[in-house]
Amino acid sequence: MKVVKISVHNFRLLESIAMELEPDATMIVGRNNSGKTSVVEIFYKFLGTDRNIFTIDDFSLGAQRQLLEAGTKWLSAQDEKLQGNNDSALEIEDSASKALPTIELKIEIEYEEGDLLTPISGLIRDLDPSRRDAVISCKLQPNRPLELFKSFEAAKAQRNDLTLLEFVRRKIDSVYSMLFQAVDKQDSSNFKDIDRTQARNAVTTEFIYAQNHFDDTSQDSSKGLSKGFEAYYKAISDTDQSVATLEGVLESFATRLDGEYQTIFEGVFTDLRGFGVNTTPLAHELQVVSQFDATGLLSGSTRVVYAHEDVVLPESHNGLGYSKLIFIILQFVAFFEEYRKRTPRAGMQILFVEEPEAHLHPQMQAVFIKNVRDYIRSKEGWNVQIVVTTHSSHIIAESGFSCIRYLQKSANGAEVRDLRKFKSKLETKARVAKKEPGEEADAGISDTTLKFLEQYLVLHRRDMFFADKIVLIEGTAERLALPAMIKKDAPELVHQYISVIEVGGAYAVKFKSLLEFLGVPTLVITDIDSVARTGRHNKVPVSTQDAITSNTTLKTWLPEKQSVAELLGATDDTKSAENVRVAYQIPEGPGMKCGRSFEESFILANAGELSSTEQHLANMHLFEEDGVRMTSERIRDKSYEIADQIDSKADFAFDVVTLGASTTPRYIAEGLSWLTSTKS
Repeated sequence: MKVVKISVHNFRLLESIAMELEPDATMIVGRNNSGKTSVVEIFYKFLGTDRNIFTIDDFSLGAQRQLLEAGTKWLSAQDEKLQGNNDSALEIEDSASKALPTIELKIEIEYEEGDLLTPISGLIRDLDPSRRDAVISCKLQPNRPLELFKSFEAAKAQRNDLTLLEFVRRKIDSVYSMLFQAVDKQDSSNFKDIDRTQARNAVTTEFIYAQNHFDDTSQDSSKGLSKGFEAYYKAISDTDQSVATLEGVLESFATRLDGEYQTIFEGVFTDLRGFGVNTTPLAHELQVVSQFDATGLLSGSTRVVYAHEDVVLPESHNGLGYSKLIFIILQFVAFFEEYRKRTPRAGMQILFVEEPEAHLHPQMQAVFIKNVRDYIRSKEGWNVQIVVTTHSSHIIAESGFSCIRYLQKSANGAEVRDLRKFKSKLETKARVAKKEPGEEADAGISDTTLKFLEQYLVLHRRDMFFADKIVLIEGTAERLALPAMIKKDAPELVHQYISVIEVGGAYAVKFKSLLEFLGVPTLVITDIDSVARTGRHNKVPVSTQDAITSNTTLKTWLPEKQSVAELLGATDDTKSAENVRVAYQIPEGPGMKCGRSFEESFILANAGELSSTEQHLANMHLFEEDGVRMTSERIRDKSYEIADQIDSKADFAFDVVTLGASTTPRYIAEGLSWLTSTKS
């Protein structure tokens, strides 16, 4: 029995999303303010607390606009009534009622034939023996729309500028309430009201938040680990025999202390009797007795320490990372014990873990998910699913494609990109291509693309999932030079999170499917790589007659052209598709040469500076003939030969940085301009 899918409507950034959950662990990723925390919060507000803690700010922007619209419609209907148009007024009032927004969380459950159905028996709405599903609908909806509107109308009479949105903000506890229903997945009209307890009997939730009040100073009084052990004690206190033994010892000790208290406080009791205490008829005698509660004793009088040889050290002497990891583990242990002893036992449990990487070192992050999965598997009978929100590329690397749910902010709120579906799409494409005559090449491309991307996630950069924008580059020279070029030619990008990924010319195209799927604005900076059309396709200057490109990205992705002449004539429109644009070498100006590589293009763009600079450059000898510095014209004429003689591209990149106020090659400047103007 598992939760297979959740749907959210009208909650914060989640205007309307659907997200499938993995049987064990689901990773929710995305850049800041993309809606990750909202997924956790809507579960807490419906199932994690006993109170209605929704506020008007929990409504999505679209839902808040609906409230404004509903209020306007209602007032319009009252104007129609004053003019005697009752039929029209009733129609508008009905429209106003329907415009009132509802926040909804829908939880879809699937079970297997051998599962114990007691926890969800009240949720199953169909009689079809072949179906094994149930749906819980959790709603925040208006109590009585007519009364809401009339109360609003009366309040507006006292304050003319009052809107329905502001009215609901003040009165949300009285005009909106929660409703829980069991709904037929295939027939929404087939539903039954249930209470929150029935929903919790099916799905219970627990939460581990990013901030657990740990402090890295010795003055920290929060005692985070001690509290973690307290939570575990509470979870096992009524089932563990050792706990019963401890409480028996405390009871015996309390009896001994009671006699001592009578002696110690006898003087106080005498004084109290002087004021008439205990002397009135039927008055109860005042006594002091011992009442030891093991949980309270643990809370106030125990501390976690670290043993080191013959001394013990307080928990604050260990780093935050170690303490945080232990704290999270303790909470997992306590959650398991609570699930195990719960009566009736819930059908399943969902644990939400918010940003576990907070205070965890990269090495700890890398093994976190693996250890969590191993721990869950070790606990027999624990039907639990983990939902993790994270910004950690290390956690993602260990998770794999299938469990990643990428949240992207859009004009209509958040959108969910399910990487399990992305992986399935590539696998299906490969299988189909293998069966089709002549499609073997496509099958191989899909297979190798998936393997490459999965391996890349493990070994290299995963921060593309958290970036506002992405730049793919060829190599070291571009990577070192790009920050200065962005600062000079695209300063707005400095304040955005740009993921710069070094992929090489041959591998950029392997990111095509993933980048198109994610929808993040991406600039691909690559080389035109001109080669001879015939023979062994040796590299040649761009100006060579009938030259073609050897760059797979340009041939098969954007702009899908092989002829260098066609590439140079390509328009901006043909260089971009949806969220991706390619940038490759073009002439610096009308009638000027075009470079074959980044190095040659930089030389052409900065020939004047290179002919006159007094700075010491590692490659300065390349710009000299017979010990004399070349003129700018001579440098441009020999740009191809100079670039071909560069032994170390890294040294050349440092030369670029050393030059400082250099001119950015035109193709890169145009690409950065596109990236700046493209909204993420």
